[in-house]
Amino acid sequence: MDTEQKLSTLVSSAAQDVSALVRGEIALAKAEVREDVKQAATGGGLFGAAALLALFAMMMLCFAAAYGLHATGLGLAWCFLIAGGALLVLGGAAGAIGMARFKKIKGVEATKRSSAQTVAVLKRAE
Repeated sequence: MDTEQKLSTLVSSAAQDVSALVRGEIALAKAEVREDVKQAATGGGLFGAAALLALFAMMMLCFAAAYGLHATGLGLAWCFLIAGGALLVLGGAAGAIGMARFKKIKGVEATKRSSAQTVAVLKRAE
């Protein structure tokens, strides 16, 4: 009778430990995903800002730069081409910064490693 109580206590304890382990794995996964969502939101916001700034810049600065260059005697078409090329370079730089933010997204690597370790320990226990 005493052995049965010890066995049932061990089984109950093991079930509680596995349950706590699973809850811990879920909490870790949530924390990692939350960080990735923050990185994605920041990167997306920077891409949006880059697009909006590029749009306003193309409208305002293109006219101002083209007419400024035209005042030097250069043909108006060439002036607009030069101004537009410069604005494309600036838009590309903003896009590159946004892409760098997206590349910082790590995924749930710690959760994968921890889960693999847990599975390995459970397989050894069988």
